[in-house]
Amino acid sequence: MPHVSLADTAREGGRYAWYVCVVMMLLLSISYMDRSVLALLVAPIETAFSVRDTTMGLLQGAAFAVVYVVFAFPLARLADRGNRRNLIVYGVIVWCSSTICCGLARSVLQLFLARMSVAAGEAVLMPAAVSILADYFGPKSRARALSVYSIGLYLGSGLAMGGGGALMRVVGPAGAIVPVMGALASWRLVFILMGLVGFFVVPLLIGVREPQRLGDDGHSAEAALPITQMMQELKSKRVAVFGTIIGFALIALGANTVNAWGATLFLRTHGWSIGNAGLRLGALTLVFGPLGAITGGIAADWLAKRGRIDGKPFVGLLSASGCVVGALVLTMHSTMIALIGIGLLNYLIGFNFGIVQASLADLLPNRMRAVISALYIATTNIFSATLGPLLVGILNDHVFKDPAQIATSLRVVVPSAFLLAALTLRHVLPAYRQALASRR
Repeated sequence: MPHVSLADTAREGGRYAWYVCVVMMLLLSISYMDRSVLALLVAPIETAFSVRDTTMGLLQGAAFAVVYVVFAFPLARLADRGNRRNLIVYGVIVWCSSTICCGLARSVLQLFLARMSVAAGEAVLMPAAVSILADYFGPKSRARALSVYSIGLYLGSGLAMGGGGALMRVVGPAGAIVPVMGALASWRLVFILMGLVGFFVVPLLIGVREPQRLGDDGHSAEAALPITQMMQELKSKRVAVFGTIIGFALIALGANTVNAWGATLFLRTHGWSIGNAGLRLGALTLVFGPLGAITGGIAADWLAKRGRIDGKPFVGLLSASGCVVGALVLTMHSTMIALIGIGLLNYLIGFNFGIVQASLADLLPNRMRAVISALYIATTNIFSATLGPLLVGILNDHVFKDPAQIATSLRVVVPSAFLLAALTLRHVLPAYRQALASRR
């Protein structure tokens, strides 16, 4: 397939470039909807398979994260070398089919295997999509474009909660009779319907053309970057690159923990039903997450245009500091105050996803962008998606030995993660400025 020229893409934000951005945002929303809906369904799955919080923590974290990481690097390397659009098409088919299989699982082992297959399919999306968007948008508009792309994260999480909650209320706990499949519990129907939704986005994805690979200097970046040169780039900028990755991964640790256990918190502590928790928390995510993503992208680009070259990680620092407060507010006994806390967290966490991807894209050459995105994703999955949800499950089952103490468990894990994130990003700012200045 022929490449698209710079004139066709209008690299700082032409119409077609924004079409590509919106399609990638929709795909991200589908992927996060499929991976996040499990958080809403903890209670019925625990009842169906007679498992406890530790098992659900593993199912939400390690079962997804480990496989995601294993597949992320080879798929990212393929994305840096080959047709990224086609790789994403294959990934969508795999993860949507696997989400349907989650709803058909008849044992915990089958559910684990289906969850792992969802991770394998989704592992290609982030590195390939970030690489594509970094070619369609230059440095002056990249943070804004990647922040719009990141809205999909919050749309997906919100739709998982809101859409899943609405389905649970409509169908009811008894489930429904489905032709060919027979009687299915409501939680199974949620998985199946959400898996089917993704296939409707594939025709839009087919309309995405593979862009020409370009460096930020406007010159072609067609030659594959050797492993030795990649290692030299990482070594020369190790403090800036790895500090940025770890700082934002700690933000992700707090965010993933809230996403995994937030609905369960409101069920156990505030007496909500699954349907009400899904609808209310989904609405908050849909409103405040995208608003935060837009705010973060605009703030980072505004700082960059005024000469603050470390504006992106600086915005992340401000976000992490505010999240410490939001996390403490979330765990208060008052339902209204807890809702304020989760709304604040959704808004502030929303700053970060597009910013971290833009930060790393600015630091490194074109042909490393998919790989460095995969490295960030690997870190967040191993370090945060696995550790955060599991820690809360362990604290509930083995330390406090009371599922009703979930607010206390969250109070231990989440503010600590955000505080460490703020301290890490504060430390990395000078190295980030130095590394970015060396590219100019």
